[in-house]
Amino acid sequence: MADLDNAIRQSLTEFASSSLSSDWQGRREREAISLFAFRHLLAQVRPGSALHDLAQITIECPVPQVAEHGKAQVCKDLVIWPRPAMTCWDSDGMPRVAPSAIVEWKFCVRHMSAYDIKWLQAFSRVYPGCVGYAVTANRPGAPFLLRCDRVEHGEVQPQWLSL
Repeated sequence: MADLDNAIRQSLTEFASSSLSSDWQGRREREAISLFAFRHLLAQVRPGSALHDLAQITIECPVPQVAEHGKAQVCKDLVIWPRPAMTCWDSDGMPRVAPSAIVEWKFCVRHMSAYDIKWLQAFSRVYPGCVGYAVTANRPGAPFLLRCDRVEHGEVQPQWLSL
């Protein structure tokens, strides 16, 4: 997990430094996620590491649902799979395959999403091989740039990264 943690930490730090500290004019969460993924996270792909292929990264991708109601699967902001071109679908067509990491975003808000944290806690208990990252970030000029809480095995590390 250290490789993945390092890749997430480095790419979030670079995103905050180069995008949120500049004159970037993004206003929407999806704009921030796309910029983060394509400019910063993809640059962290390294052969032999946990993040070793571009096709491990997906945006708005389904994962198994762990909530008590609703669909059997739910789309998450950014998902990192153990191997390239993976999905949540098993050989029976059921959403039972878990990713290595889920990154949930909130943009232009000052607080962490309690729902995202609770959901990531539940998911990481059911699928202990998956780590969750809850990110909140502001546009340039706001009082803070970015905060990330890390969730593993249902346990939250608040302010795992705070910039």
